[in-house]
Amino acid sequence: MMRDALFPRGCAGCDRPDEVLCGDCRSLFTNWRSRELVAHGTAQTWSASTYQGVVRHAILAWKDHDDTELDTIFGEVMASLLEHSAIHRSCSRQTAVLVVPVPSSPASMRRRGRRHIDPLSKAVASALCDHGFDAKPYRALASIASGGRSVQQASSAQRAQRIGGRIALVSDAVMQGQQVVLVDDIITTGSTLRQCAQTCRQAGAEVIGAMTLTEAKRVV
Repeated sequence: MMRDALFPRGCAGCDRPDEVLCGDCRSLFTNWRSRELVAHGTAQTWSASTYQGVVRHAILAWKDHDDTELDTIFGEVMASLLEHSAIHRSCSRQTAVLVVPVPSSPASMRRRGRRHIDPLSKAVASALCDHGFDAKPYRALASIASGGRSVQQASSAQRAQRIGGRIALVSDAVMQGQQVVLVDDIITTGSTLRQCAQTCRQAGAEVIGAMTLTEAKRVV
């Protein structure tokens, strides 16, 4: 394409020419791992990678530098993560599955000009539909959190204090009796996902689990 000739791109992870995300970098998004979503609960948070090196570079290019060509690739990563995880085996076909994106703060939304988690939640919903579930992406949550330190700089206590009580149900969301799978880009301490899960449960939903592109090192 003319655009590619005039503005050649490199891999978002390692800058290899003529790649959106090369095979070597993409393989790092199969480093699947899980942890408890809520302490002593059965729901798990599944992540596809570790937030370091080329994984970090690729996610920052997508998240903060508007590399939307990664939307499809990261959607495929999430679909593969669903296959590896136990989440789809924990869902029931008796009720709908709402794939709920974790909301960005208003400041982040203004800065990015887009809801960058939406392609991930759509991909997870589509993969669940392929398994025969009545699934759909559903923006049920809103963030009223103020700005703060970066994902890796804030300690567990700082993030818990900042996030607590700052996730709200949107006014027209209907959650009673529905199943929920939460989707986010990065998990660090898990405070945000726990608050989202609590808000969904208080609205009457059953939280099956959560999925993220990557897991960052926790700062104690």
